[in-house]
Amino acid sequence: MIKVLVAGDDVLARGGVRAALNDQPGIRAVGDCQPGIAVGDVVKALQPHVLLLHRVSEETEAFGVTVKAARDARYTIRVLTIGSHEHSLRPDVERGVCGVLPPSATAEQLVAAVRMASAGYVLFGGGEGPVQREVPVRRDGLSGRECEVLSLIARGMSNAEIALALTVSEHTVKSHVQNLLGKLNLRNRIHAVIYAFETGLAHAA
Repeated sequence: MIKVLVAGDDVLARGGVRAALNDQPGIRAVGDCQPGIAVGDVVKALQPHVLLLHRVSEETEAFGVTVKAARDARYTIRVLTIGSHEHSLRPDVERGVCGVLPPSATAEQLVAAVRMASAGYVLFGGGEGPVQREVPVRRDGLSGRECEVLSLIARGMSNAEIALALTVSEHTVKSHVQNLLGKLNLRNRIHAVIYAFETGLAHAA
């Protein structure tokens, strides 16, 4: 069971995030709190695997204090942030952040990020620039293009973003997604993300 602690200033928003996470198998939001030094005590008490900072800007003092308090709790924890900046999608690994999600992230992307963070991966957002990608190996009956699509799904990219990266139509991407899910007998994109990391089609940073 992946345990998540949600920290943020907006009580209602924290509740919404907790509800979205608790609706997923294998994930439990064990609590929520205000950002700040008190987070350290909450981490010690609840021992979450992932600390999710909701709309806590990396440019604020609260961010640094919160991350430091969590790390000083002497408990192995992964830190994800969501909703502080749309344009800043590179995690500040040196400060203990393993992933950054934009305000526009979907519930599905959030859940996938939590799963990947808990598994020890560093997550990078898609951004607007060109995608640097390796050509994945073919496996399990997937075509080369389907492997490419799968690896981009694992990066949290939407169908529209994948279409732009591969210079194809969004309809074509949807067809590839449906085909690869069918071939791999996977129920949804979240399972596709997990499969991609387990099989090496996506790699830890």
